[in-house]
Parts: sequence; C-alpha cells; structure tokens
Amino acid sequence: MKKVLVMMCMMFGCVFASKATGEKTSKEKVSKAVVAARAQHLSDQMIKDLRLNNYQSKKVRELNMQVAEQVSAIEQQHAGNKQEIEALCQSVYADRDLALENVLSTEQYNHYFGDRKVYREEDQKFMASLNYQEDGSIAVVEPAGTNAQAGVN
Repeated sequence: MKKVLVMMCMMFGCVFASKATGEKTSKEKVSKAVVAARAQHLSDQMIKDLRLNNYQSKKVRELNMQVAEQVSAIEQQHAGNKQEIEALCQSVYADRDLALENVLSTEQYNHYFGDRKVYREEDQKFMASLNYQEDGSIAVVEPAGTNAQAGVN
C-alpha cells in the first residue's frame, strides 16, 4: 500500500513539475518570437530604405537582433517606468549607431542617422500592433490599406 501511495505522489509530482516548466517555456518562446519579429521588421525596413547589399543586410539583421533582445529585456525589467526605459535604451541605440557606422557607407549612414527617430517610431508602432494569440503565437495586425491588401482587386 505504501509503495502505491509513494508511486502516486511521484506521478503527480512529475505531472505538475512538467506543467510548470511547460508554461515557463511557452512564455520564453513568445518572448523570443516577439524579439525575432521586432528585429526582422526593423531590419526589413532599414534594408529597403537604405538599399543595403547582402553583407550589410546580414550585419544589420544581427545588430537589430541584439538591440531587440536588449531593449525587450529593459522593457520587461522596468515595465511601467517610461523614463527609466528611455534612458537605458538610449545607450543601446548609441551602441547600434557606432556599429552601423562601420557597416554602412557614409551616404547610407547619414540617411540612417537623420531617420533614427522614424525607425524608433516604426519599431514602437510595430510593437503596438502585435496581437498575442491564445495558443501563445503572435500575429501582426496591419492597418487597412497596407500591402497586406495590395493583391486583392
């Protein structure tokens, strides 16, 4: 009887332990998916606007992925404190600016530098447009009249 009771307790313990770690893993996947989507969106915008070649595109994607990870971590850690988030993100953006200076041509960098505020606003709009699904996936809600409807006649 004791063996059956011990086995039942172990079985319930394993089930609950796997359930708890499964929820944590699900949140981590959503967070990584959001970071990847954020970096991808900004990179695509920069590649198009700055007319980057393949080497530059690869480097910009890597840089934006690092920046998206750092900014997302700052936003999660300091949720609700906009001033703190902005102050900490400024140093992350400054580091990206320095790295981009080595990747982009002078003309491309000047164009990027002049449009930094536009890129940040585009990133914020993208993050605001994310719609979290019940199954843990994310979907982008596109405003009416964008390219999502361009193929429909």
